[in-house]
Amino acid sequence: LTLRVGDMRSVRLVRTFDVGTCFGNALSYAGIDADLARVAATFAAHVHPGALLIADVLNAKSYLEGAFQDRVESAVAVPGFAATSVSTLALDRERRILTRRRVWHIPGRLDVEDYAQYRLLSPDEFRALVTAAGFEVQALHDNREFRDSDLTGPAAPVADVAGMRGRKLYLVARRAPEG
Repeated sequence: LTLRVGDMRSVRLVRTFDVGTCFGNALSYAGIDADLARVAATFAAHVHPGALLIADVLNAKSYLEGAFQDRVESAVAVPGFAATSVSTLALDRERRILTRRRVWHIPGRLDVEDYAQYRLLSPDEFRALVTAAGFEVQALHDNREFRDSDLTGPAAPVADVAGMRGRKLYLVARRAPEG
């Protein structure tokens, strides 16, 4: 395994792959349309024609049309480690930006705070983004079970370690043949 660090808007490895992936809300960190287009171009530069792109992004419909919670409490408990967190969320509906301030409490340690801003994309925006970069969308789902749905992504009543209480969009696309 070879790892390289680079800006997903501009990195070029000068090679292509059978599958490109982008998970963990990484695409949601591209906060403006121009950055999203640059990231999609990076996907196209690294996935050869006919190959797959598999990616996720935060679903705007889940946040903008659903019941928005501005405070989310979560817990993690695995053998040898336990922590709780409180996330405070703010939603800029016009810009479709979700801001999360999360404070982790780990017994016996000082509290740790993290901060993030995420761009929310609607299903149509996500589809248009990758299509404009030369991909053909094969599937788009708003659930980890990859069941067909209306893509509104209502929040599930289950544990949410990320502390955002929303749903993602999961996309599978094939890079269109050249020519």
